[in-house]
Amino acid sequence: MLTHLIEFIARLHMVVLHFPIALIVCAALVETTRLLWFRCTRRSIADHFRPSNAASVMFAFAFASTIVAITTGLILGYDYGQSADLHRILGLLSGALILITAIALLIALRKSTFKSSIVYLALLCPSAGAVCATGHFGGDLTHGKGFLTNPLKQIINPTPDPQSDPQSDPQIQALNLTAESIEIYNTIIQPIFDNSCIKCHGKRKQKADLRLDSLVFTLDPELNIIERGSPDDSELIYLIELPADDEEIMPPQDEADPLTQDQIQSIRNWIQSLI
Repeated sequence: MLTHLIEFIARLHMVVLHFPIALIVCAALVETTRLLWFRCTRRSIADHFRPSNAASVMFAFAFASTIVAITTGLILGYDYGQSADLHRILGLLSGALILITAIALLIALRKSTFKSSIVYLALLCPSAGAVCATGHFGGDLTHGKGFLTNPLKQIINPTPDPQSDPQSDPQIQALNLTAESIEIYNTIIQPIFDNSCIKCHGKRKQKADLRLDSLVFTLDPELNIIERGSPDDSELIYLIELPADDEEIMPPQDEADPLTQDQIQSIRNWIQSLI
């Protein structure tokens, strides 16, 4: 029971993390816009610029949600190991910066001077940038590297997808497979993987450094999850045939339904044919 409760609290990170990002960015935009407005209208910035009530309330909620996000994130990231180090460090640094900004805001509200207000704004903007950077690397962690930026890279420098025509790919040709084996993979095996495995083992995200979104990655000798010609010796078969209540079964219970016996047999037959 306690284990499940801790897991629930950890997964709240995926919900709460959006609050500090949105609220701090909005607070920074509000304060920066007000500063520019005073300048454009030629009103004395020194006399009029002070922390606004709206931005202060947004930042207060952002500060509270940051504490929750960091706490739940540390719990959730425990199982990620070193792969989450950058995201974890940025999260802690962002939290420290937000704490300093909160202190600056309290001082600015209390003293109500231009200098204290500018110090608060000078800390608020980097805080917004820090939480955005933390969120970006968090997205890379859960969805795969370049999840946010890859579409922009394709706009600037479009490159053809090497998997768009698998049978003509030199890497696939180097696997020395028969045309029939490739055809079975494309028409039967890959659709099974697409439906049940790609969420965690695809182009955007690769748990355990495993990809099952193309034949090249599926038969990667370095991963060695398939023993060609021997399904009983293949790790992939071992994992998909585990009991439904086993924690190591693939796909996991909370990600997708277990493969059917027909699907497992199809994968077995295909591996058997890879001689």
